[in-house]
Amino acid sequence: MAKGISTLEKNTSASFGYVKKDVLMLNDSFSDLHDKFEKVLSSYDSILEEVKTLKKEVESLKGKKKVVVKKRV
Repeated sequence: MAKGISTLEKNTSASFGYVKKDVLMLNDSFSDLHDKFEKVLSSYDSILEEVKTLKKEVESLKGKKKVVVKKRV
C-alpha cells in the first residue's frame, strides 16, 4: 500500500509540474499578445492623428482654392 501511495504522490507531483509549465507558457503567450496589441494601438493612434491633420489641411485648402476646369481639345 505504501508503494502505491508514494507512486500516486510522484505522479500527482509530476502532473502539477506539467500544469505549472503549461500555465507559465500561457502567461508568456498572453504577455506577448498584450505587447503586440499595445503596439497596434499605438500605431493606430499615430495614424489617426496624421489623418486628422491631413483632413484639416485639405479643408483649409478647399476654402482657398478655386476649382479649375480644363477643356479637352
